[in-house]
Amino acid sequence: MTARGKTRTVVIFTKKGCHLCETVEAVVRSMGVIEPNLKVVDIDDDELHSTYWLRVPVVRIEGKDVFEAKMIDTAGEWKKKLTYLLEK
Repeated sequence: MTARGKTRTVVIFTKKGCHLCETVEAVVRSMGVIEPNLKVVDIDDDELHSTYWLRVPVVRIEGKDVFEAKMIDTAGEWKKKLTYLLEK
């Protein structure tokens, strides 16, 4: 992902069987974020479970958590918000 000429690091915290996680990952990948700039972290296999289990999917850009499940609405406006965060 390039924003203002810089390569950005994006991390998605996810868990197995989470359809929202899969959807958010697809949106992030559709924006052109791919390895090595994209890391998908399964919280079930990590000590991050206690921090993230109620919040996944969580998107972290450049070390800051900027998007999480509670931001997902049924009208689909969340995709615009996520796209904005990835582009800025």
